[in-house]
Amino acid sequence: MKPKLTREELEQKIKELEHKILQFENTENQYRYLVDSTTDSLYLVDEQCCYIFINSNHIKRLNLPIDKIIGHSYNEFHSAEQSRQFAEKVKEVYSTNKSVQDEHQSPRDNGFFLRTFSPVRKSTDNKEIIAVAIVSKEITDRRLIEEELRKSEEKYRLLIENSNEAIFIIIDGKIKYANFQTHKIVGYALEELSLLSFINLVISEDRDMVLERQESCLQGENTSVNYTFRTTDKKGMTHWVETNSVSINWDDQPALLNSMRDITKQKRTEARLFQAQKMESIGTLAGGIAHDFNNLLMGIQGHASLALLNMDPQNANFEHLKTIETLVMSGADLTKQLLGFARGGKYELKTVDLNLLIQNTSETIGRTKKEIKIHRNFQSDLWPVDVDHGQIEQVLLNLYVNAWQAMPGGGNLYLETKNVFIEENHFKPYITMNGHYVKISVTDTGVGMDEKTRERIFEPFFTTKEMGRGSGLGLASVYGIIKNHNGFINVYSEKGQGTTFNIYLPASAKKDTRKKDKLANKNEFLPKGAETILFIDDEPMILNVGREILNTLGYTILTAEDGPKAIEKYKLSPEKIDLVILDMVMPEMGGGEVFDELKKINPEVKVLLSSGYSLNGQASKIIKRGCVGFIQKPFTIHDIASQLRKIMDKIETSAKSPSE
Repeated sequence: MKPKLTREELEQKIKELEHKILQFENTENQYRYLVDSTTDSLYLVDEQCCYIFINSNHIKRLNLPIDKIIGHSYNEFHSAEQSRQFAEKVKEVYSTNKSVQDEHQSPRDNGFFLRTFSPVRKSTDNKEIIAVAIVSKEITDRRLIEEELRKSEEKYRLLIENSNEAIFIIIDGKIKYANFQTHKIVGYALEELSLLSFINLVISEDRDMVLERQESCLQGENTSVNYTFRTTDKKGMTHWVETNSVSINWDDQPALLNSMRDITKQKRTEARLFQAQKMESIGTLAGGIAHDFNNLLMGIQGHASLALLNMDPQNANFEHLKTIETLVMSGADLTKQLLGFARGGKYELKTVDLNLLIQNTSETIGRTKKEIKIHRNFQSDLWPVDVDHGQIEQVLLNLYVNAWQAMPGGGNLYLETKNVFIEENHFKPYITMNGHYVKISVTDTGVGMDEKTRERIFEPFFTTKEMGRGSGLGLASVYGIIKNHNGFINVYSEKGQGTTFNIYLPASAKKDTRKKDKLANKNEFLPKGAETILFIDDEPMILNVGREILNTLGYTILTAEDGPKAIEKYKLSPEKIDLVILDMVMPEMGGGEVFDELKKINPEVKVLLSSGYSLNGQASKIIKRGCVGFIQKPFTIHDIASQLRKIMDKIETSAKSPSE
């Protein structure tokens, strides 16, 4: 039993207790001052979301006396949705014993708050939660700044992503950021690009130059550099690109900001212009050489003739001089071809029926080259042309021989004539004015040509034949003769796909009975329609002009620039599309493959095949699989109007016929 305390001891104990109470009151006041001095709202709730403690800042926000808050539930002062969200967070803290956060917008003033819910644990048991402490920090200003930043980033992102130029960042030789246009040019997704060295996209011949320019920019020798080079895309296609590189800092690393645009079409146009200028220069040179060479031949011929006068045929030199005469004639034949290539090769102009001329010349080649099967498709009312009969005959024979040599094992030769009206802007730089032309197409099913050969076939002395088998003047003279007749010639060819030469000669005005007023109102006589057509072509220029032509004719037009998009469009409404005009040669998915997919969707689909090649090889195979027709590019509005109407009328007639 403890001894009883004396009075003095009791008084001392009382003093100690009073001191401790005072200390507790001071500490509580300090804590109260601390929680009240913060600009944040701080409060405690129990598991039922009833307020246990609240600081002065939150009292002000609720705008109620403290005795109206303590012991009352959160849902008494807030909406049902707010209360539901709050209760979920409190429940999560009690169940996980961990702090959680959320962002909350107050309906009182539309301010934004970051709330942190933290467990308040029992001092004697760290796992037992006795309350949840909530610290609510206003972040309205931060949210406004973030929103402005987001809008700014979105604006610049839209500008970059919708730019017509490829924009990308290079760090340590790798692409770390790229817009959509970059993907379009190189064909790789950003994930793939990040694994490749950029320099590997550049063709080997240009890599040293590109590395030198980029290094000079990174080293500060130039703030920005402009350069042109060639890249290879994922499909192996080569693109000419023009690039500007600027040195920047990206993620605290030296980097290159690049803007790049595809100038492949521009380069091709420049190449065509250069080729035309080169052919013009070579033609002038060839004409001069032929003129001087003819003078030399005349001298040789004259002297040989004089020497042969009164010479006894038994003379030892007689046969030598006769051989010289024969060689002079061979030289003269060569100069005729050179003059044909050069300007001034026309000798006697006559109004000629090309159907008859082609018929006669092709019969000649057919009799001597029986391994070749000749197919003729002549327009019956072909316009006459004013030409030198012998020169055009030489052109045709050169093309026949060229076709025969391209088909050593035999093959098919397709000859076609057609009246066409050509507009200047469709055939720049070949013609300088609109007009009526007669088109001759000579197509073989031979070995074809690669791009490098196609670019040089009209050059004098260029030949792919072995030494002694060709002079290299055949196609050069063809080019010169046609140009000298104010016409033009182009060629379509691919390795293993045969070759098509298209010749355009101006129609003669001498026997042209068409009236000017009839030409002026020719649109009134165009057969038109109101059906729906899906027009598929990978060339935007052809899509645009085709759409305009077909709209003018009254048709409803849907367009697709490649096979996959065409198939998707056709799937949407096959019953509404009356006809598909399908380009034969397209990237990714060729005409044959697209045709097969369309047939899977609708076995009765009507397809008109279109191509820059003549009806041979691949085109004829697709036709046999069920196309309703074929039209060769470039076609006139009269060509397409007439053919569409024939097809549509035939479809309509078939639909009206009773089924068997």
